[in-house]
Amino acid sequence: MTVLSNPYVLGYHGCEKSIGEAILRGDTDHLERSENSWDWLGKGVYFWEADPKRGYEWAFDYCRRKGTGTPMLIGAVIHLGNCLNLMDRTSLETLRVTYEEYKVVHESAKLGMPLPVNHGDKRHKLDCQVINHLHEAIEQASARGVAITPYDTVRGLYQEDDPVFPGSMIMERTHIQIAVLTPEASIQGYFRVPEAQYR
Repeated sequence: MTVLSNPYVLGYHGCEKSIGEAILRGDTDHLERSENSWDWLGKGVYFWEADPKRGYEWAFDYCRRKGTGTPMLIGAVIHLGNCLNLMDRTSLETLRVTYEEYKVVHESAKLGMPLPVNHGDKRHKLDCQVINHLHEAIEQASARGVAITPYDTVRGLYQEDDPVFPGSMIMERTHIQIAVLTPEASIQGYFRVPEAQYR
C-alpha cells in the first residue's frame, strides 16, 4: 500500500454521451468496469488523473473508430484508498514478486501456452494478467482468513505517443491513469466538466 499525501484526486473518463449523461442524471450509479485482457492496470473503471484533455481525446478517438456516438467527458472525485501506486518502489516490488508467482502458477497449470505478451503501447496482456493475479491472490488469502486489505485503486504513469520534441524521452500523451476497483467506496461523486477545460 502506498500512503499518499493527498488521497483525493480528480479523474476524467472519456465515454459516449449517452453513458456520461446517464451517470450525471443518476440513472446509473457507476461506470462499467473494463475487463479487457489487455488493460494495462488490470480490471477496473479507468480514469485519467488531472488530465481532462487526454480523457476527451480518448472519447473522441473511440467514437470515431466506432463510427457512431458523440464523445463526452465526465469527471469524478476519487479517493485512492489502498492504492497500488506504480510510481512507488514498494508497489513496484510487490508487482515484481507477483510476476514471479504468476509465472510459477502459469507454468504449473501445464496449459502448453506461453506467458501472455505485451504488444506495443496498446495491448498489455502480461501486465494485465499479473495485476489481476495479484488481486485474485489477495482475494484467496482473505477467504482463508489472512488479514490482508484488497486494493481500491491502481495508479500508473503511462508514456504514450511520439516525443514532444526530437530526442526527448517525454512523450506527447504521457499521463497518469487510475483503475478503480471499488467504485462504491472510491468514487465520491461525478461532475460535468466545463468544455473550456478540454477543448
